[in-house]
Amino acid sequence: MKKKLILTTSLALALAITNIGQVRADDLKDEMKDENKIEEVMNEKDEKVTESYIVKEIKDDYVILNKKGYEDDLYQVEKSAFEKMKLEAGKEFEITSDGIILKSNPAQFGKIYEIKEAAKEEATEETETAETDGEVPTLTYFNIGGEPTRHAEVVAAINEYLDSQDAGYHIDTVFYDWGDYQQKLQLAVNSGEDWDLAFTANWAGPYKTLADQNALLDLNDYLDNELKDAAELIDDRMLEGSRINGPLYGLPAAYPGVVAANQFVWNKEYVEKYDVPYEDLKTTTDIEPYLKEVKENEPDAPYPYVVASDYLFARENPVFEVASGIGVKEEDGKLVAYSIYESEDFKAEIDQMKKLYDEGLINPDAPQLQPGEADGSYESNLVGQAEGEPGSQAVWSQPDEEKLSSIIGDSIVIDNGKATGKLVSVNSQTENKEQALDFINRMFTDKKLQDLLSYGVEGEDYELEDGKVKRLGESTEVYDVAAFQYLSMFNRTPMAGGVGLGDPEFDEEVKEFESKLVASPTLGFNIDKTPIQGELENIEATTSKYFINIKTGAFDESYYEEFLDQLKTAGIEKAITEVQNQLDAWEK
Repeated sequence: MKKKLILTTSLALALAITNIGQVRADDLKDEMKDENKIEEVMNEKDEKVTESYIVKEIKDDYVILNKKGYEDDLYQVEKSAFEKMKLEAGKEFEITSDGIILKSNPAQFGKIYEIKEAAKEEATEETETAETDGEVPTLTYFNIGGEPTRHAEVVAAINEYLDSQDAGYHIDTVFYDWGDYQQKLQLAVNSGEDWDLAFTANWAGPYKTLADQNALLDLNDYLDNELKDAAELIDDRMLEGSRINGPLYGLPAAYPGVVAANQFVWNKEYVEKYDVPYEDLKTTTDIEPYLKEVKENEPDAPYPYVVASDYLFARENPVFEVASGIGVKEEDGKLVAYSIYESEDFKAEIDQMKKLYDEGLINPDAPQLQPGEADGSYESNLVGQAEGEPGSQAVWSQPDEEKLSSIIGDSIVIDNGKATGKLVSVNSQTENKEQALDFINRMFTDKKLQDLLSYGVEGEDYELEDGKVKRLGESTEVYDVAAFQYLSMFNRTPMAGGVGLGDPEFDEEVKEFESKLVASPTLGFNIDKTPIQGELENIEATTSKYFINIKTGAFDESYYEEFLDQLKTAGIEKAITEVQNQLDAWEK
């Protein structure tokens, strides 16, 4: 590989900072012939580097892109560089440059040789399913998460099983990394790519955006026929919460009477050592004395309440949020819109979080800690928060790191957000609609298929121990996926160490969940954002700026007051008035 140009003069630094022209080695030699400040110069020809970039934002004169697979790496390119190519958010391009990046915000390329549209991805040998010779169609099913080990082998086993059941089609599960999934799904929709099924959610897609683009099939007409068996497993309130002003564009997670609950997740070792009555502790105030006890007595646990930037901020009393910062409550038989962040309940909870943070019970880097980085050492914490269904305790536990769980507060809210937290959707343009609907119905009801999708092949990826699943290796050795996206955890074999259907402990946990369910009074209500689109975007931007610090306790009173002032400037009062008008019309 040719060596890059290395500049050590203040002149070179100035050129980079001010972005003056295209810096070439020969030009610099002429300008600096008296200083001999160039340590190494590329001779012969420039090095060329080709990498993929995704369009993030289109401005009047330039385009902002992020490097594929690196969402936070932003680059700026003049719009004219794309010549007559069609520009749209989510579109992928291949850029060939000299590999020199000028430091600015966003970054810029030293020199661009070529920009071209990325070719559509084709299945590799590893992901291709068995040849069908045109006998049966193969459905493309988009899944979230990195491509698992032994993917091709598991897909082949799934298709072999589908053949044994005379399904009349095959399936190809296509995985996209967590950070890339939304862009990939949008790109598939915008480009007209062939696909049949996809995992969708209010945080992946997102679901409502795809529905607004008419990209998803309305499933209402199929609930009594093609999807009848699956629909019978889903709570009616979950179906209602997944509808968008009538149409149902995805099937939510299944189990009658149960949805995921906000829970405290406990370190079992410390719970037993300090005799923590964890099942009776419902709030952050309740857990405070036990946090202090562990902090005082465990040198390895200086910050016993583990908190990260994605902290759930679960609360004792149910909150029915219909837009960022805008809640709805019932007063004298009427639905009333209000500012969540100005409510007494909200202020009391953030003050408690601030107290825990100031007393050193919460890790000081909580606002900066990214999702997935908060686990740390098992011994370093007593408790955290997570969302899960009955039986999730086994999922959260790891070898030698057994965990316990308890529901936060006295209610489990069923609202639009909970209902649309994970769904399966069908492409509105699919040519395999009948087969796609049949696969969904089987995925919800066929335990063998559910186990294949979730765990892989018995004897190769897992074995049964006392009738439960025990993996035969780490994720680098055996098939391992985010099985929650297959939506029917109660119809799959439970993990070893956990409980499942038929286990007395499981049945008791289900009863507890069912007894705490509270349906949101706005279930099925979706705001028409058109009249307040700008205000809602401003509120969201303001919330994104302030809320992480506030919910993790890393703030002071002036910061909170500044947050409220900025919300007013963003237009929250106008937004609340419009939401109230729509609620009044919806109730009639």
